[in-house]
Amino acid sequence: MRARSLSLARRLLSGSGRASLVAYDLAPLIEAGALCHGLTATGELVVAGLADDAVPASTWTDGPLRVRLDVVKEAPESAVRITACAVHLLGELEWVPSEYVADYLDGAGLDPRLVEIATTMGGRLGVVRTDRVLVHDSAGVFPLMFGEVAGQHPAGGAYWGGRSFPDAEQEWTARDLVGQLPVEDLAALAIGLGVTLSSRAEVTCSHTEGQIFCVDIDRTGLTLMAVELGRAKVHFVPFERPADGIDELADRLGQLVAAV
Repeated sequence: MRARSLSLARRLLSGSGRASLVAYDLAPLIEAGALCHGLTATGELVVAGLADDAVPASTWTDGPLRVRLDVVKEAPESAVRITACAVHLLGELEWVPSEYVADYLDGAGLDPRLVEIATTMGGRLGVVRTDRVLVHDSAGVFPLMFGEVAGQHPAGGAYWGGRSFPDAEQEWTARDLVGQLPVEDLAALAIGLGVTLSSRAEVTCSHTEGQIFCVDIDRTGLTLMAVELGRAKVHFVPFERPADGIDELADRLGQLVAAV
């Protein structure tokens, strides 16, 4: 479960989900929500957005600014809306001066969309520094050290061995693989091999009763929601070995189905 929490946090900080921040000393009720975010090759957390006079945090120029950053991710489902997981942190945001943005981005290994926003007219690039993050999902709340999540060596630099999986580009391909499994197989996986993360009373509709929804797909396993009459149960089905690519995911799914 710790490996799962680390992987979730890594994926969310790397760019999955929707990021928003609040500068609670400056404008505690005004959220900067139109942001791209990601981790650089050396494990720094960055955000990019457009300067907006209506959002004071986005136009701040007087040094570090204390902020709360939230990244919320929804399940890869089109029929229902499910909040899969979230990462929360308190830290300091410092905007990179415009004349240094290009140098900072060189070799940072960031998503091209983030780079485009940071370098467009009115765009800004900020570095968020923190010591700790909180992962929040159906299993509860798990505190993690930021350096561990970001793959930073205590002496500096990075030792993380590659990108998280699946990233935002791969997630729907991964979801299609899971969607090829019959509902009966998914139910068997959830009940026979899964660890129950939560069970709660839920107002259900006729089109969701008896369904199994994919809450999340991660290198460590599947998170599935089984909807019964008036109740929703979330199960985590772990892989025997991590999956770090689509081909490996297909292999791990085959192994799970063969085991039930």
